[in-house]
Formats: sequence, structure tokens, C-alpha cells
Amino acid sequence: MARPRSILGLLFHLATLHAARRPGACAVVLALVVALAAALWPRHAARAPIGQAEGGLQGAVLLDGFALAQPAPGGDGYRIVDVDPQGHARRERTLPATGALRVVGTRIGAAAAWQDGKRLRLARVEDDRDMGTWGRSMRQMCDGVASNATRFAVGWLESDDTLWYVHGPLAAAAEGAADGEVTLAEPISIGPGAFTRNDWCGVASAEDKIALMWRDADRLSLTMCSQKACSNLPVSFKLERRIPVLGVGCLRAACLLATPDDAGTARITMVTTNGRSKWTHTLEGASGPVSIVGVGDRAFAVGYATPEGARVDRFDRDGKASPVWRDPASPRPPALAWSSGRLLVAHYHGERAVGQTVELAR
Repeated sequence: MARPRSILGLLFHLATLHAARRPGACAVVLALVVALAAALWPRHAARAPIGQAEGGLQGAVLLDGFALAQPAPGGDGYRIVDVDPQGHARRERTLPATGALRVVGTRIGAAAAWQDGKRLRLARVEDDRDMGTWGRSMRQMCDGVASNATRFAVGWLESDDTLWYVHGPLAAAAEGAADGEVTLAEPISIGPGAFTRNDWCGVASAEDKIALMWRDADRLSLTMCSQKACSNLPVSFKLERRIPVLGVGCLRAACLLATPDDAGTARITMVTTNGRSKWTHTLEGASGPVSIVGVGDRAFAVGYATPEGARVDRFDRDGKASPVWRDPASPRPPALAWSSGRLLVAHYHGERAVGQTVELAR
């Protein structure tokens, strides 16, 4: 007899053997198997498990606007708001979630990604539609996401220190793909024989590419990925292991990296895919997370909080800064997303996050 290939197959196989030996017990055994099968059989909807939310505000690009995600007050899941290009909230939903959750825009709407056992699961926010699971032995999610008008991506670390990401197009007409062909999964190896365990990874949009980052001892590595493959020649920069990454955003050939200085004040450094640091700028008064997104192909938007409130500045590739947005009443760092000349600034009013959009040319 062929070997059963699933748990349910094994149950039915054992039930058949038992019934052959004790015919009177057949109905009882099969009823128990059917009940267990009903409990185990996968549903079409995928629901994030209930628990306490983890992380800060997030922004994402949708086909016709933006989305913001806020850990719900009290930590009971995530509040996800659909925002039109003018910044008006269209609809919202609160998702229960355990630990980290990432929100991106896809061809079929906003989607949430989270760790489900040892795999990454992606589901549509609107109706919990299951969009797939990936991975073999997932350990943790990467910081950040890629979310722009071209592509989306979410990344994670496997237990063997390989870096994986799941990605797909945003444009509805991309390749004429069917709904079931929304995503692809690509594994990226950090490298066997690393001397220290990698405990951080990051993902960011980089125009039509996706930037993947990871840390090994006192080095931070960066590689760029196209729709089909990632560069096999990553660049690396010195970054002491004790120094946290406060935020990162990328263009096609450069990234802006936020880290604290010795006094704890946030600073941003532009690094290129050639492995060079071009300039550094201190964000006076900022000490917490920093939100960074690429603006077109020539600039970055940088959101952070100071004792005078939340603010967003634009930095060009040469390091020249100009103010974009200010809110003295908002005490926490905003989250950003940029598309088609408009910038989403998701920020707090009291305990509730709101979305506002401002014009910001590429």
C-alpha cells in the first residue's frame, strides 16, 4: 500500500486497519476521524491569531490610495485604515494579531503578513482571504516592508539564518496575472558559516527593486533584488553590533540608514550600492524610530519625532534638507508611504492614528 502523504491520510489509513480488525467499531472510528478532519481541514480564510500587537505605525501604498496600520490601543491587535489619495479615511478594520504584523498593498487590496507557526502567512485585510504561506522554519520577521506603486515585499529569517522574502506586483494589469498568481517567494542565503547568529534583517522599496539587508557581527550587508533575482554581490558597511537600526529607506542605487549617535540622537547616513557612505545628517532632538521612504529617484522623505512634535523633511541625494510637514501636537514618530507625487503621513492624535497626505514631487 502507498505510504500516506498527510496527517489526514494517515488517520484514514489507521481507521481502515482498525475497522478491518473490529468491524463493529467502524462507524465510531470513522466518525471520530471525520470530526478531526473537519477541525484540521484548511479554510479559505486566514485569520491572524489573537494576541498583543507589536511594533509602531506603518504606511503602505495601495492601487488607489494608501493604508495605515496602528497597534490598537491596549495592544488588542492592529487597526488598519484605508486612506484615499487626499487623506480621507474610507474604511477601517481591526485585526487580532500575535506579535509582529506587516501591512502592504497588493493587486487585490491591502494585505497583512504574520508568522503562523513556522511559516509566513499572507491574507487580504478586507475579508481574510488566504493568499498563501511560505518558508520552512521561520524564526522572525524583518523590519520594514517594500510598498510602492510598483511592487511589495515582506521578509523574514529562517532558523538556518537564510533570509527569505515574499513579493509581488501592485499594478492590477501586471503580466495579466490571475488572482492566484499574486506572489512569488524567493530564498536568499546570508551565507553558511557565519561566525555569529544573524538576529536582524530589513526590507525596503528601492524604486522598481527591493532592498534586503542583514547583519553579521559588526557588518551590515545590502543587496538589491529585481523581479526575477537578487544580486549575488551584496555590499557591506561597518556597523557595530550594539548600534540599533532606527529606520531605512532606499532608492535604486542608494539607501538612507538611521542609527543613534553616541549621545543617542538619531542620525541618517546615505550609503550607496557601491559600498560608500556619502553624507551624514543629525536629526536634532530625535531619538526614537525614524520612517524613511524613497521619493521618486532623487530624494527621500524622513519622518521623526522631537520634543517640539512630529516632523517630516525631504532630503535630496546630496543631503540638502527641506521641511515638508510639521505637527507640534503629535508626540510620536509618523509613518510614511509615497506614490505618484503624494506622501502619506500617518501620525498620532492622542491615542488614535490618522492619515494625512501632502504633495511631494519626485
